[in-house]
This record gives sequence, C-alpha cells and structure tokens, in this order.
Amino acid sequence: MPPQSKTTANEAAMKEVRRLRTEVADLQEKLAEIHSRSDVDVAARDPHPWLRIAATVGVTFVLGKLIQALRLPTATAVAIPMISNEVNRRFL
Repeated sequence: MPPQSKTTANEAAMKEVRRLRTEVADLQEKLAEIHSRSDVDVAARDPHPWLRIAATVGVTFVLGKLIQALRLPTATAVAIPMISNEVNRRFL
C-alpha cells in the first residue's frame, strides 16, 4: 500500500471517528432530555419503595372487605384493583 493511500485511509477513519463522536454526543443529549421528563426522579427520591407496596396491599384488602360486607355484585369486585391503583396514584 503506497504511503499516500495509507494517509487517506487514516484521514477517512479519523473523519468517521469524529462523526461517530458527534452522533454519540447528540444521543447523550437526547437521553438526558428523556430522563428529565420521565418518572425516574420519583423512584430515585423514594427512600422506602416497600411502603408504597404495603399501602397498595392495605388499600386493596380494605376495599375487598368493604365489597364483601356490602354484598355488592361480583362485577364490582373486578373494579377493586382499578380503584386501589387510582387511590395510590393520587395519594401515595
């Protein structure tokens, strides 16, 4: 391989490396933007995630017992998980 073609190949490789670095920087900026808009911050700030799970179990249990005590139709029992999720979303 002549020296000139080797230099040209090196320059082409360096140009490709610069292009790839620019693309990686752009992707990192996009990823940072996506992370800033996501709920990742909420999960990271929650020091006791098990407390949220316990609250969900408690609300579901209480709603289930309430449905049993009121002798509501079976179709109402299907709504218990949806109701407990809404309660957790709004209050926990």
